Amino acid sequence: MANLKLDAVRRSNRFRKIMNVPLRIGLKQATLVDISTTGILATHTGHLATGTVVEITFTHEDQKFAAPAKVASCTVVGLGAGEGGATLYASRMYFENLPEDARKTVEAMVGDTPN
Repeated sequence: MANLKLDAVRRSNRFRKIMNVPLRIGLKQATLVDISTTGILATHTGHLATGTVVEITFTHEDQKFAAPAKVASCTVVGLGAGEGGATLYASRMYFENLPEDARKTVEAMVGDTPN
């Protein structure tokens, strides 16, 4: 199994924002761990195939966010650590064709200063 590097080189020159926000990946419940202007890191149960494009949605401060994202990696981070004892995965995803309203939401969330 490959190790997921949480400090992997980011595709964005803006700072990442550490989060703990409920997220949906398609129909899966997930948790948004961090976000940048180019993508997210999320934890979830159930494997996601690398290279697939999924729809991600969440609400943050009354702003609804929806955008397609391509799965760049999906790695086991905990056996039995998910809901009901399920395997917990962490996936890095990069936005695909980010709609303008979604881009503005991400930029407002990320801001210009580091955590």
